[in-house]
Amino acid sequence: MRTARDLILSITVLAFLASPALSLEKSARVELEEMLASEIRFSLALSDFVDNTSFRARPDNTGIVKYRYLGHLELQPRWSPVALVLDTNFFTDKERDNEFRPSEWDQAIGLLYRYEQWAGLLRYERDMPIDKSGLVQAFAEFQGLWHQDSLLVQDSEFYAALGWLFSTQTYFARPDNTGRALFRYVLHGELPLYWQWLWLIGDTNFFTDRQVSNPIAPSELDWIVGLAVRWESWELLAFQETDQSIDRGGLTQKYFAIQLKWSWEGKPSVPEIHTLAPDNKFALRNQ
Repeated sequence: MRTARDLILSITVLAFLASPALSLEKSARVELEEMLASEIRFSLALSDFVDNTSFRARPDNTGIVKYRYLGHLELQPRWSPVALVLDTNFFTDKERDNEFRPSEWDQAIGLLYRYEQWAGLLRYERDMPIDKSGLVQAFAEFQGLWHQDSLLVQDSEFYAALGWLFSTQTYFARPDNTGRALFRYVLHGELPLYWQWLWLIGDTNFFTDRQVSNPIAPSELDWIVGLAVRWESWELLAFQETDQSIDRGGLTQKYFAIQLKWSWEGKPSVPEIHTLAPDNKFALRNQ
């Protein structure tokens, strides 16, 4: 009888002593999982250039674009103030036998830092042909961005950006592949027309030429206007883009396209700080 009572007492004492250790282990595991939790934004898009006679399918201005395949990934660990941003972008050439086969591949990687309504983006982009050899355009850039929700109109979105292309050995300042880009000025707006379903989209994107006497004066204007229908994680966008020289005559590239996009966003259970969504910036050249 004494042996059984002693055994029960020993088990009780061991359980009492082990409980804090198990609790600490569980707490440490939870803290590790929370530390490793990341905010993720991911999207895929397909564009059909339904009316295009001048927008080119490669960096050397050959071919005519038919389709564009886009992918975007943004990953921000909970413990990091900086997000990793990856973009990939394929064009196809409707003048080739297989108009679904990519002719150009644009790759971009960046680091994005947000603070309230401000953001800083350091990125590198490389645009290259993949169905044959040819010109490769590449640049490194730093952008400062300012973002504002509900500017003048409730639920509207607006941002402005100033970009410095500090390395542009082969990135041009006009659609006809002349000059070398130095600065980029961006204005982007989204205006709700009917609840959260129908949106008016507008975007302007200016480049300047470092090789002219006034390197801060715009040499190229890329502008977009479109209508978007949004439902849950889906967006159907009909838009027109025009890329043109504005300091001299030259090539103008223009098209009308329909784009279907699916987006997914995963967030850890932490308070959200709403700032610029870089995925909105679809008007950068060759993106």
